[in-house]
Amino acid sequence: MVTPDELLDGAVTATEIIGRNHLVRIDRTGGCSFTIKQPKDVDSTDAVTMWTEAAIFWLSANDPEFAPLARWMPRYFHYHEPDKVLTIEFVTAGDSLMAKLIAGTAPPALLAEVGRAFATLHGPVTRATAAQPSRRLFNPYLPWVLTLGSGEIRYAPPTQIAASVLAEALRRPEVVAALARTRLDWQGDRIVHGDAKAANVLILDDGSIRLIDWEISALGDGLWDVAGMVQSLLVPNPLAPVESLPVLQAGAAPWFESFCAGYREGGPPERPGRDWREIVLRLAGARLLQTCLECVHYADQMPPAVPSLLHVALDLLSRPQAALGGWRWAA
Repeated sequence: MVTPDELLDGAVTATEIIGRNHLVRIDRTGGCSFTIKQPKDVDSTDAVTMWTEAAIFWLSANDPEFAPLARWMPRYFHYHEPDKVLTIEFVTAGDSLMAKLIAGTAPPALLAEVGRAFATLHGPVTRATAAQPSRRLFNPYLPWVLTLGSGEIRYAPPTQIAASVLAEALRRPEVVAALARTRLDWQGDRIVHGDAKAANVLILDDGSIRLIDWEISALGDGLWDVAGMVQSLLVPNPLAPVESLPVLQAGAAPWFESFCAGYREGGPPERPGRDWREIVLRLAGARLLQTCLECVHYADQMPPAVPSLLHVALDLLSRPQAALGGWRWAA
């Protein structure tokens, strides 16, 4: 992908970034740049999720059933299975959607395109692959936050602060009941991104978007992805204290209504008798609760933003009906 002549005479730079994964960005003058991604330990869980991400990138480039996704994804180049090395296009983005939401400069029309992207994944791509071998690449997925309050809880608070946040949530019967109801409502038959949020939407200089970080793609409920975007619209910056839920809804209304219109335009059909609006709001509350627990995962004292965020999370989770009138919902 990079020729010897380019290395000798061209402008090629490599920038290494080590976080949860090992990343190398290759910049080329006059040509496509690359992101090379590898887990730090090829025998770890991160190697499994890297394989999942590589699979969906490969499918978008090579499988006609997944081809509709390609317009919203960085280009796929290569995956080396023994070393779990994924090479994709480095997207030169003007900004992330998260940054524009925090600044209040995200054009509402941009959210309609984000809605169409997720609708394509949950609708046409999911339907087209229903009987295809590729469907077996995706494991069933139930978010760990939805197991709270059940006999199969998959979360153990690692710190006293995390234990106190969890206890505050589970001491409320209405929250425990809402989590149980959400588990019953869960329909795990759509291919989902799994980590849908504004930070994973890049905006290019021409106004187009790219969805990144597909590591936990799975078979789940498409409304979980929708709820992830709702969370981002309500609370673009989870590290800052938040206002009351009605204030947050009012501020996010133009963005949400545009996203919702784009999503419904793409048209994943909902099941009869299922109020998708109430489920989305309840799931958004669950995602906010998950964010609270993630914020305190390593904390030795309560972060300033968490109490107000937790209040909104539990309010939305246990009383979604009260928030229904805060937005206009696409038919």
